Amino acid sequence: MHAQPPSSRRSKICLALILLCVVPQLAAQAAPSLLLPYGIAYDSTGNLYIADAARHQVFEATLGGAWLVVAGSGVQGFAGDGGAAAAAELNAPQAIAVGPDGTLYIADTGNQRIRTVVNGNIATIAGNGKASYFGDGGVATAASLDAPTALAIDATGALLVCDSSNHRLRRIANGIITTIAGNGIQGFAGDGGPATAAEVDTPSAVAVSSDGRIFISDTHNNRIRVIATNGIITTLATQLALPRGIVVTSTGSLLIADTNHQLLRSSNASGNLTTLAGSGVQGSALDGSSSTIAALNEPGGVAVSSFGYPTFSDTRNHSIRILAPNGNLYLPSALASGRTSSATLSSPTTAVYGQASATITVTGSVGTPQGTAQLLDGSTAVAQSALSGGTTTLPLSSLFVGVHTLRAVYAGDGLNPTATSSASSLSITPAALSATANPQTILYGTAIPTLTGTLSGVLAQDSGNVAAVFTTTAQMLSPAGTYPITASLSGSASANYAVSLSATSGSLQITVAPSTTVAQQPAQSTFAGLPLLLYASVASATRGAPTGSVNFVEGSNTVATATLVSGAASTAYLAPAAGTHTIIASYSGDANFMPSVSPAITTVVAAMPDFSLATSGSATQTVQPGSIATYTLAIAAQPAPFSGAVSMSVSGLPTGATASFAPPQVVPGSTSATTVLSIQTPAVLVQRHSIITPFVLSALAIPLLWISRRRSLPASAALCLLVLTLGCGSRTVADQTQATHTYTLTVTGTSTNLAGALVTHSTTVALNVQ
Repeated sequence: MHAQPPSSRRSKICLALILLCVVPQLAAQAAPSLLLPYGIAYDSTGNLYIADAARHQVFEATLGGAWLVVAGSGVQGFAGDGGAAAAAELNAPQAIAVGPDGTLYIADTGNQRIRTVVNGNIATIAGNGKASYFGDGGVATAASLDAPTALAIDATGALLVCDSSNHRLRRIANGIITTIAGNGIQGFAGDGGPATAAEVDTPSAVAVSSDGRIFISDTHNNRIRVIATNGIITTLATQLALPRGIVVTSTGSLLIADTNHQLLRSSNASGNLTTLAGSGVQGSALDGSSSTIAALNEPGGVAVSSFGYPTFSDTRNHSIRILAPNGNLYLPSALASGRTSSATLSSPTTAVYGQASATITVTGSVGTPQGTAQLLDGSTAVAQSALSGGTTTLPLSSLFVGVHTLRAVYAGDGLNPTATSSASSLSITPAALSATANPQTILYGTAIPTLTGTLSGVLAQDSGNVAAVFTTTAQMLSPAGTYPITASLSGSASANYAVSLSATSGSLQITVAPSTTVAQQPAQSTFAGLPLLLYASVASATRGAPTGSVNFVEGSNTVATATLVSGAASTAYLAPAAGTHTIIASYSGDANFMPSVSPAITTVVAAMPDFSLATSGSATQTVQPGSIATYTLAIAAQPAPFSGAVSMSVSGLPTGATASFAPPQVVPGSTSATTVLSIQTPAVLVQRHSIITPFVLSALAIPLLWISRRRSLPASAALCLLVLTLGCGSRTVADQTQATHTYTLTVTGTSTNLAGALVTHSTTVALNVQ
């Protein structure tokens, strides 16, 4: 632990005297917003943060003109770590810095601590609360600081701290604190050597350039010193009086609060100074005064706004000044009571989705407003753009189909406050899209493929969020034909579009499918004259069942036709001739299937089975009357087999003879069968003669006699002749002669063939009776 140097005590006494002198004076004035503003800083969005040492608070003057308490309850003290920053106690905070992540760093000067505000909560990151020098190389929260009065963040994100009464510049990285400039001796020495070996006197501001150089306000040495990236310290600018706040601009120049000269100055790389604001007279100036004639009162902190406006705390005037592009000094809009801006929205009442735009025009009290303008749909921000010359035109491509209530909101630029336009109604109608379906051709019975196509007209912002869905009414077994393809939209942005088919959009063509016809070999053979059963099947090469008819063709002749039933056809070839037949099945096709022809089948039709009848042995027999003559008859299958029963009969027998067959019926089968014909001749052969009986003659004579009486002699003669003639008829008498009588007998076999037809064959035999 080092003893507190005399200069540290003097700094604290000076700070106390300032507070004692200023606060009572302010209490007698109308309640100002600020008492003793020192350090200031902008965040990346343009909001200004102010450390008020007398109010023990940190305020935010928003870009839009709002005034907020960021940290400090206004009670001087130390309390609140881990809780809400606005409820914490601070002690004369003199510096702030804003990290790239939005972390707010506060030099809680009177509490000898560095504190942060993250998400509204406050915490200590450096300093143990003891005003001394201690802790280099260790944890920052355990180190001792003495009047930390300035902060900056380097390119690595480390925090630089002007430990003023310790006459050092210290660095906090990853929670560890080190010294990077100043050896702790109050004085001036060391230019051209290592910064850590140099003497500085009450450093009150620090800034970092984009190339890594570090600038220090060596306040009581009345100069600005710079530490190169190699750690060597030199003097940049002199001819200053107690310089405090410094900041590096985007152009590389250094802005300096030349406090006791009552000036805001700029230094180039060579240390040449230019006055930007201040007449050099200590005093105050009205808002809007020309910067070159304005009186200032101890300018302290310096910052540059997001629009490039140099800004400084006019500490003893209890104010913040912004140097506008017109060369005048203005209060931030948050401190300028009554300053207003106006926003006007110009938009159509109806527009097609993706084609609407709106123009926002902003006017303000301080020059031409800069910053951004935002378009709200209800309470939702839909577009935002930077103003150019106080106006901007915003595309409204994100507005979906429907009616929208729009308002323009100007965010402010720190000088001109926020403004909101009156409401405007806009109706968005769907944008037209053109869909072109790719033509598709499929076979009947195949699955409907995924239909594809193109969609044109989708806005780039909706890429991937709108797609065309192509469909058709056709299904797998829809009949062959042409079917239209329709388009609909899908996707999260589809409701903003209306789709129609282009003139070149294709259709779905379902063509007839191939078929396969197979003729089946007849299950059984047939005989000539009998039906030959024919079968065929017709199958789809895809799905579905062919319909229509099948012709069975032999040569050039259609011998049978059948209708398909469930893919099968059956019919009969009614009376095929005996022989070999080559037949094909020819399917004629239907609305959904192509014709097809089967491979040929070959079948043999046998001749119709028949029989033959012939004698076996002698066909002539000679017997005595009363004897039996026998004949052997052979009945043979022709062609084999003949399975019908052949019944035998004989005609031409002598009178009184009888005949019998043994057996009376035969079945030839596959070969032949025999039967024996036996003829029983009569014992006496009988001759037949014709006669007219007396009774007949008497019956005829009576009318004839009556006629003869009435007629004449010629009639009587005719009557006698008739009677004589009739009296000469046949009569049977025994043949007493010894002559041989020959009879020709006809033997007949009768049967029914397979077709049910009567089949008869005969042969003759000779019978001699002597």
